[in-house]
Amino acid sequence: MKNVLVVSALPQETEYIEEYLKDKNDWIKQKDGDFVNMIKDIHLYVKVLGVGKVNAAFQTADAIRDTNPDLIVNVGVAGGLADDLKRGSVAIGTDYVQVDMKTLLPENSPVIDATPEHILDGILEVAKANNISYRAGRIATGDFVLYERKKRRAIKREFNPIAFDMETAAVAQVATAKKIDFVGIRSFSDMANKKTIGLLSKKDKVNESEKKLREVVFKIPAKLIIDYLETNK
Repeated sequence: MKNVLVVSALPQETEYIEEYLKDKNDWIKQKDGDFVNMIKDIHLYVKVLGVGKVNAAFQTADAIRDTNPDLIVNVGVAGGLADDLKRGSVAIGTDYVQVDMKTLLPENSPVIDATPEHILDGILEVAKANNISYRAGRIATGDFVLYERKKRRAIKREFNPIAFDMETAAVAQVATAKKIDFVGIRSFSDMANKKTIGLLSKKDKVNESEKKLREVVFKIPAKLIIDYLETNK
């Protein structure tokens, strides 16, 4: 049986998984965050890590010990850096970088493997079939909220990422150290700028289209990985 560990920083980023699986006869819930599909021979574990690289790293290490996964998937939201896309689009990670990890010697830099091509190809195929607005590319990670124009521009120039978040590369680094396949899937909740983060932070007088978008950005990555698991061996 293939063990798959799906992780997120926030509960909202993975809670849709249980809702989505509830009406699927092939999936059996064993307990919270623990599902089995006997037809596809998959044991699915879901874990919330907390925000930031430290939480992501040590909680992922604990989850690996507990679940012995063959694949780790980090789902959730991110700031979009692909300026031709919009909020609600999805970044499917090809490779991962920590933008705030600076070392004097190159050999001390983090070693982070890229997502294996067969996994990436399968997820892209599902994204296309579901008419999801997506881009495959590098996901950048740092322990800060990215909204400043100057810093955004500098990160894009140096690292050429399509998205920025606070956990993915840390999870990917642990997966690499443990020799486990990894992929990050993040939807754009904002575009890593003051305007869209301000809009996202607004609590009062939120219009219906904004409410719907906020719901969708949490659901799409979770749904995408389940659809991938169901359609790929």
